[in-house]
Amino acid sequence: MKNNGRKVMHITLGVFLIPLGVLGLVLPILNGTVLLIVGLILLSFEIPYIEKNLLALTNKTDFTKNLHLKLDTFLRKIFGK
Repeated sequence: MKNNGRKVMHITLGVFLIPLGVLGLVLPILNGTVLLIVGLILLSFEIPYIEKNLLALTNKTDFTKNLHLKLDTFLRKIFGK
């Protein structure tokens, strides 16, 4: 039962952060890149397809690769995944 709650939390937060990230790409107030990557990392905890494609996407530049590695490590410590 505890795993179901965690899964719902990961998916809900991920789905909430992705549209915020898209808005952040347009609005100068929000950091869209970080919000998009965090939302996708949270979804990748539960959906292997997203994890595979996220790795391929973030490995294109050094900035996104380093950001992904740092955020993934941080989020795995927080959420215990």
